[in-house]
Amino acid sequence: MTSPEHLGRDGVCERELYLIDVRRPEDIPLELSFTGRFFVCLLAWDASTCTEEATKELARRLLTAGCVYVCCWGSGCERVHDLFDEADIALSPEGPFLMSTWHDNEPLSEAIWFMLFNTYPDEAFFDECRSAVGISIGSSEWAGEIRTAMAYPREFSDRVVSRLQDRRIR
Repeated sequence: MTSPEHLGRDGVCERELYLIDVRRPEDIPLELSFTGRFFVCLLAWDASTCTEEATKELARRLLTAGCVYVCCWGSGCERVHDLFDEADIALSPEGPFLMSTWHDNEPLSEAIWFMLFNTYPDEAFFDECRSAVGISIGSSEWAGEIRTAMAYPREFSDRVVSRLQDRRIR
């Protein structure tokens, strides 16, 4: 069983940064503990062959552990996003609700950047949301990219923002 890897702290969002690198969704630990009661999450996963029920089970596990904002990236990420929303409504029909996004037509680096610097959960969760968790399922390459970005968030942000500005200029 893989334990979350603590990578440091980001001074901009004031969150502790963690990585979970697993081969399959069921390899994510059943019990997760991070700084603060709630966390935001980047889920990098090729979910194109995963069943709806298995995806909802993963969503329930992460929501129960305190996930209050999920950024989905990878093949099938829009479907994963929708299933997270369904699982959240089933768990908390009266709210407050999970915030969720999908990032299907952008590089992983931009989804990571979004998770680090643009994830603001519902006001009910905001004060106790003290962690950001990158989860890579099935790709050590994706995990490496997340690890590098989260270990050096300021430098990572400078690179991503510079690249985005260069694209706009062209």
